[in-house]
Amino acid sequence: MDLRYDENQILIQDQAREFIARESPLEQVHEWRRSETPLPGPVWQGMAAMGWLGAILPEDYGGMGLSLTDLSRILEEMGRGLLPGPFLPTLTAAHAVLLGGPQEMRRRILPAVVQGQLHLALARTQEGGRFDAMGGRFFADSTEGGYLLFGEKLAVPGLAEADHIVVAAVLGLPEKIDEGVAFFLIDPKVTGVVIEPLRTLDGGWTQASLRLDAVRVPAYRLLGENPGQGPSVNERVSALLDLSLAFDALGGAQHAMEIAVEYAKVRTAFGQPIGSYQAIKHKCADMLHAVESLRAIAMWAAWVMDASEPAQDATPALAAAMVRATAIETYDLVVRHATQVLGAIACTEEHVMHLFAKRAKTLSLAFGPLAYYQEIILRENGFGISAGSQGG
Repeated sequence: MDLRYDENQILIQDQAREFIARESPLEQVHEWRRSETPLPGPVWQGMAAMGWLGAILPEDYGGMGLSLTDLSRILEEMGRGLLPGPFLPTLTAAHAVLLGGPQEMRRRILPAVVQGQLHLALARTQEGGRFDAMGGRFFADSTEGGYLLFGEKLAVPGLAEADHIVVAAVLGLPEKIDEGVAFFLIDPKVTGVVIEPLRTLDGGWTQASLRLDAVRVPAYRLLGENPGQGPSVNERVSALLDLSLAFDALGGAQHAMEIAVEYAKVRTAFGQPIGSYQAIKHKCADMLHAVESLRAIAMWAAWVMDASEPAQDATPALAAAMVRATAIETYDLVVRHATQVLGAIACTEEHVMHLFAKRAKTLSLAFGPLAYYQEIILRENGFGISAGSQGG
């Protein structure tokens, strides 16, 4: 197992850093958030021209066919630059279409996504702070020629910009609720779909509530040859999302640490740089240890998910949970330590550190709390924790 990045992967990362620095510098991101301006269309089209929107989609649909390790080089740079916009919702929803969508749906949706013509959203997270089987979810009933969908999601990333929504719903009355998850592609403009934009802590990732009031969905918009494919699609899409969020956290934590360390070199107190004092050295050392530990487990998790055969004693679900739990803890620690190194300036609107703090808090709460992933880790290691669900 070689966890070093090859020349092509390093080149992908260098190109991503250069593009984001040019098209979406941190100062510009700060201004977009102040004015509540969405990611400009030319930047989105530039991402499409770079091939990012189809990075892991097959070449048959216009994608690049990259591995998750390759994709991670882009995701880390997005996190480093706090890139706003609906990239992650579109990435994960497109992956769900790829995994479960019928051929006609894939050929209609995926090339348009690759070209930057469509935005997608994935409605899978639970409402009310619950991410297990007791959380809020959608339900689907079979009808003549299709399905009726009901339910509500409190916060769906990228929903306000979405041209199509991939919805995870429980179909019928399964004996085990997790086994009844099915995915549907719905049009946000059809009767019964109610979308309410939300004002969020991290203004870069827009979210909205979604309510479905007896929404009719044709049978051909079911993802999968049969509803039984839903749990498999859900597991793989959830793992992709968790890995993506972890690399976003890695990039952000790395940049926050660099800002703090550079400040410690130039800020003086009592005639010498504050970085020469032991208390500051400890903070910087702790940040470096946390970031490099996250980097190691993130690289390993990507390797596990890329492997053609399952790794011994390491399932994709376990790898995803481990890297997400580590990312939540690491980003929080780095932001706290960086704020202490910077002092009061870090708490002002003019400084960028509060942007990293808001992204870290969003990552720790909006997509599943730390305890949720710790429970998955215990369950995947054979401990007797009742099974939860990541979708629905």
